[in-house]
Formats: sequence, structure tokens, C-alpha cells
Amino acid sequence: MKREGKRRVRASTLRVLSALGVAALVCLGLALHTGTGTPSSFGIADIAALCPLGGVEAAIASRTVVPPLLIGLAMVIVLTLLLGRAFCAWGCPVPLLRRVFRGKKASKRDASSRDSGPLDVPASERGGLRDSRNWVLGGALLSTAVFGFPVFCLICPVGLTFATLIAVWRLFQFNEVALSLLVFPAMLALEVLVLRKWCSRFCPLGALLSLVSRLNKTFRPVSNEATCLRSSKGEPCHQCADVCPEGIDLHDASGSAPMHECTKCRACADACPMHAISFPFLPKRVGEDGDGV
Repeated sequence: MKREGKRRVRASTLRVLSALGVAALVCLGLALHTGTGTPSSFGIADIAALCPLGGVEAAIASRTVVPPLLIGLAMVIVLTLLLGRAFCAWGCPVPLLRRVFRGKKASKRDASSRDSGPLDVPASERGGLRDSRNWVLGGALLSTAVFGFPVFCLICPVGLTFATLIAVWRLFQFNEVALSLLVFPAMLALEVLVLRKWCSRFCPLGALLSLVSRLNKTFRPVSNEATCLRSSKGEPCHQCADVCPEGIDLHDASGSAPMHECTKCRACADACPMHAISFPFLPKRVGEDGDGV
């Protein structure tokens, strides 16, 4: 049990450090004046790792596609094809903000409580027409085309986080006091505290990454049947499914969200008492021998 607790803390800490690292890259870009595009980007010279939704919205709003934009989008697409929706767990600031605004225990309780309905649709219908994220994504793109500017970027928690960092940066660098120092954090607190299920119900960026992740086949979770309590001993263990924030059940495909919804957060691997879940580069066939995580 002690070992399991240490593993869980380590994975959680790594996710926090990873999100902080993304924010640090943005701050580094501000300090060195590198990167182009929206505040949600960082890079070198004219090549930036761009928010894919922001990039698509910018192209729709301007009705122009430029090479740096295509390069930035290509970088994001390649990473998503390789890592799936890993950004949602390891790079997005929303989980980190949730820990700050609501506390560590509340965030864990929300992620692990199946009674509270972590998804807005049955897990098996995740990513389909009934998934509200896809409707928000469509609305974001349509409103951009109608109004001629990226409407969603005004309320995007990712963009608001980086915009807040920029406002704080300008405060210390130029002694510039702006209303954004109050407005942006207030909007972030509202989205995290009031729209408590932002990630599962509203986030169009998550919906876009989910669409691209349909082609992702790497680093998917695999349960070793030889060591899994449920498959090897017939015990009614559901710990991996209970902690999955995306509603993925490795043992019940009919009631599980699609595997491309996996964010590689490793919550399932940390929760497994037998360490039977691993994330190989290319998943092995179910039941194939292998070492636990």
C-alpha cells in the first residue's frame, strides 16, 4: 500500500511539473522574444508550437493560411498522433488551476467519482454526436467565421492562463497595471469553480484533439491478464475504471469510452493494486506476458 501511494503521488507530481514546464516555456518565450502567433504559443523565430484550435480559428477569421501557421499546426498534429490527448493531462493548465482553486482533495474526488457523472454522455458514446464538446467546437468555429475573430479565445482557459502570465510579466517588466490582472484570473476562477466539468462537457480543444487522436495507436494502456485481479483471479476489481476521468474501462469495451479519449494520465496504472497496467509504445495483445508497471 505504501508503494502504491508513492507511485500515485509521483505521477500526480509529474503532471503538475509538466504543466508548470509548459507555462515556463511561455515565460521563456516572453523573456527571449521568441515564438509567434497567439499567447498560447511558444517557439523559435517564425516557427511556433501553436494551439491547434487557435490556429484553425485564426485561419478562418483571416481567411488566410501562412506557412508558419501550417508548420505550427503540423507540429501539434504529429505530437497528437504520437501521444494522443496527452496534452490534456500533462500540459493543459486547467487541472493545475483546479488544484489551486479547489484543492488537491476536491480534484481527486471529482476525477474518481463515477456517481457524480464525470461525463455528459454514456462513456460508450463519448466523442459522438451527443458529446457536447463537439457541439461547442462547431459553435466556436462557426462563430469565428461569422464574427471574423477567434471568439472562443476570449474565454479559453488555456489562453486566459497564458494571457494572465503575460499581464503579470508586463507588470514587473514595464510597471504596467492593466484591468486584465483582475479580469483574466476572475474568468479563470469562474470557469474552474462554476463550470466544474469544463474538460468533459465544454472544452472544444479537447474535442479537436480527440478527433486527431482517433489515429493514435501508441502509448495506449494495456492490462496484463496474467497479473490483473479481475482476469486472473476473478475478483470484482474496478479500480482502474473508477479513477479514469475519461470513462475508459480496459475490461468492458461495451461500457467504455473509446480508447482514443485516453490522456495518458496514468491514473489507472497508479490505482491498479497489482501494477498490471502499462503504457507500451505499441500495445501488446491482451494476455501477452509482460512486466507490470
